[in-house]
Amino acid sequence: MSKDDSTKGKIVLSKRAAFAIGVLVILVIVAVGLLAGLLGKPAPEKCTVVSDTTAPNPSKSTTPNTPAETSGSPDQPWANIRLPSSLIPYHYTVDLQPDLKLDDEGLHWFNGNSTAYFSVAQSTNFIVIHSFKLNYTSVSVANTKGQAVSIVTYWTYDPNEYLVVEVDKPLSVGENYTLSTVFLGPLANDLRGLYLSRYTGTDRKEIPIAVSQMQPTDARKSFPCFDEPGLKATFSISLWHEPPYYALSNMPALSTDLVYGSWYRTRFETTFPMSTYLLGFAVCDFNYTEAYTSSEPKIQTRIYARPESVSLGNVDYARNATPYILDYYAEYFNVSYPLPKSDQMAIPDFALGGMENWGLVMYRETALLFDPDINSIRNKQRVLAVIAHELSHQWFGNLISPLWWDEVWLNEGFASYVEYLGQDKVDPEFRVMDQYILLDMHTAFTVDALVTSRPIVAENVNTPSDINALFDDISYEKAGCIIRMINHMTGEEAFKLGLKQYLEEYAYGSVTHELLFKYWEKAVEEIDGPGNPPGGFAEAMNTWVLQMGYPVINVRQDPDNLKNMKLSQERFLLDPEADITKPDSPYGYEWAVPFWFANELGENLQWILVGDGEITVNTTGGDYIIGNSGAFGYYRVNYDSNIWGRITNVLNTDYEKINVKNRAQLIDDAFNLARAKRLDYETALDLTPFLRNDLDYITWESALEALSYFDDMLGRSKAYGVYSDYLLYLIQPLYDNVTWTDTGNYLHKYQRVNAISTACSYGNEDCISKAASQFQLFRTAEINPISPNLRSTVYCSGISNGDSNDWDFLWQKYLNESNSQEKAALEYGLTCVRTPWIIQRLLEFTINDDYVKKQDATGIFQDLCRNEYARDQTWDFIRKEWDFIFQTYGIGLSSFNGLIESCTSHFSTEFELAELKAFKENNLEILGSGLTAVNQALERTNTNIKWKADNEDVIFKWLTETVTNV
Repeated sequence: MSKDDSTKGKIVLSKRAAFAIGVLVILVIVAVGLLAGLLGKPAPEKCTVVSDTTAPNPSKSTTPNTPAETSGSPDQPWANIRLPSSLIPYHYTVDLQPDLKLDDEGLHWFNGNSTAYFSVAQSTNFIVIHSFKLNYTSVSVANTKGQAVSIVTYWTYDPNEYLVVEVDKPLSVGENYTLSTVFLGPLANDLRGLYLSRYTGTDRKEIPIAVSQMQPTDARKSFPCFDEPGLKATFSISLWHEPPYYALSNMPALSTDLVYGSWYRTRFETTFPMSTYLLGFAVCDFNYTEAYTSSEPKIQTRIYARPESVSLGNVDYARNATPYILDYYAEYFNVSYPLPKSDQMAIPDFALGGMENWGLVMYRETALLFDPDINSIRNKQRVLAVIAHELSHQWFGNLISPLWWDEVWLNEGFASYVEYLGQDKVDPEFRVMDQYILLDMHTAFTVDALVTSRPIVAENVNTPSDINALFDDISYEKAGCIIRMINHMTGEEAFKLGLKQYLEEYAYGSVTHELLFKYWEKAVEEIDGPGNPPGGFAEAMNTWVLQMGYPVINVRQDPDNLKNMKLSQERFLLDPEADITKPDSPYGYEWAVPFWFANELGENLQWILVGDGEITVNTTGGDYIIGNSGAFGYYRVNYDSNIWGRITNVLNTDYEKINVKNRAQLIDDAFNLARAKRLDYETALDLTPFLRNDLDYITWESALEALSYFDDMLGRSKAYGVYSDYLLYLIQPLYDNVTWTDTGNYLHKYQRVNAISTACSYGNEDCISKAASQFQLFRTAEINPISPNLRSTVYCSGISNGDSNDWDFLWQKYLNESNSQEKAALEYGLTCVRTPWIIQRLLEFTINDDYVKKQDATGIFQDLCRNEYARDQTWDFIRKEWDFIFQTYGIGLSSFNGLIESCTSHFSTEFELAELKAFKENNLEILGSGLTAVNQALERTNTNIKWKADNEDVIFKWLTETVTNV
């Protein structure tokens, strides 16, 4: 302790000395700024001008503030949540010194100074720039001649997260200026901006590191900046560090120099023009492994992680996959990766799965590290998927970015689709193109069938909460589905050509969807493909991105000619009583639908458009069709009773006549159509007996997901017992087929997990006994004997059927586990507990980051809410602790959405609806990005109440009769 105190004293003394020396260096900066301004360009690409000054500790200082001028009147430029259009940034120099030693009050801070270079588009007396939680000790403005511009005052306007600088004379249009600042910021463990993370070393000591997470609106927490995606600039970054730490950023290091005492400063090459949210900073003591792409010029790729993870080889899978994916994307897009290096880091505490910082991608450890001896095949696919997703962003999101956050789908939708191409290229055994409908399409369908959904191109996006809320299933999964549908419409050649021309035209710039659609339309015209839709490509696609929801295509057989099918469309909503015309849509909820179909002979036919009214299609053979062949279209298909009967007969007699993706889609369509009262439940349930013969993972995963709604609705009803019996009847052949020996290809292993997990969950005695035996072996063995693919299932069964001693054993394993994927499996097992007092203990542990990392807390809440024995208790706890949860965990992107959805999906009583309404009313001001999720939960709860009243008896009758007769 005394050693730390003495060292800290030396650092402060050195900072003051460096600050004095830095005054001289400022003169150099001004001179270079003058030269850069006269040339109308940013600092040279090889930046050599970075201030040597650091801010003396200004913790007792306050930012000047003039209350009369911070009222936020509508006519004042800082009153708008969007930046004024008067100033255009083109370059920044940023110099940050994160201190990984605690101060006298047990806090961490970072010192910083920065210079923002900008041009003036409209005359103004105010410089309005984003700033959040920064304390300023120096603010100055200069013109291109290096002359100081007189400042009247400056202040921070917290409601819109601005630093406002008022100058005495209007800034001249067409001229360049600089804003230089010296500041202090908190280095907190809040997963935002430049923040503090920690990991436990092999000696069990806690090691702090500094890392960053800027997306979407947290670059402003690291330094003052024009923090909007369309305002791209170049950046010259410098980071300070002490041994054994070193620094990383987006670009390669230029130099590392000893500055004073034990402090070094690393300066990095100037970036390409980029958005502020893509900046990445790290000061750490990690190790790394590296590889190179095969393309020319070869790109250096490195995977950074805790030293233990590198030495154990947990980074090897990512190291091997990364250059392969980069090479593939460069070839597929026909646009080279533009940076000289690609670093990726596994961060111990990270709010997201991954973040695409250009050249320095950051990940949660579970999304980058993989140990084949400990982690499951599903973990392996997760790692591959997230890497493929983030690397696709190096083109979509980084090379080109949306002009504003309302078009974030241009980033996330592309990455959500393209990641499947990358995964399939690296490891086709995963059959990810078949899995697509399970992982993305069905997810999007669920939320987009609500009146409270939204268009892909969002509306009224202003506040940080609005922006955070956009990182949802619509921007990711739905947008990816639309891009996948476009790929199938245009054909691969035209799809790729359009992307190439789009990327080349707008490289390093900002875009809107209209620009993208223009290039696809042009490419289709250039390539001899299927042709553009009537009315034009852009107009057709706008029906998908400018209005919410999706259609159901109704197919009925012409009684006068059985080969003729009558097709019509209407909006699909889960609530059968909802008004399908609300809210208003510019297209009246009609879509330009590419309708692919196959007849009973297996013949695939070209797509046609379904517009308003009814059209006739001749199938040329057979007396029924399978609509949406290959499940490429973003719509559901409903059939008349005759066609459903024929499809059911084919499934029950020769199911392989229907493509596996369509078998999966038929089940999902049928059960959701029944849920919306567009199909009777008897018809939907009649589809399911073929599952005893169809052992394919794709079909079964879709069925289990569709049937999971019954778990939510029937868990407390008279029908649950017979429902459990029916599921055990369906799963028995699969359970007998897979055995407990962990063999087969990837999807065989997935299917084994499905079979065992389902059998154990619904009371198969053989399954429960075998799981208990494996769990007890685990308790006594020195080396875990359970297959990595079955650990989550065995841990869950062991805990749900065990006692408090079993739970305590697993809890200690969780606390001591260093492998992030295994820790996640243990975490899931702990949430399967059924004992109320243990559930309460886990809930309280969850909000204590001595036990549970902030990044993991919401995941535990969600898993507890999926446990019927814990869900009510968990919801009570969340409501009671909402203020704390909001402040601690709710800031992260979309964390509220999953939490609220998981904890309310089973709500189906008037009492629960009243609770939810009260929760919204009591927390309206602090729901943030979770407001949409709460509104969707209210809509679902209303629908669930009606569903139970309409369907519980019908389902109970069908299940009772069926189980009695098998």
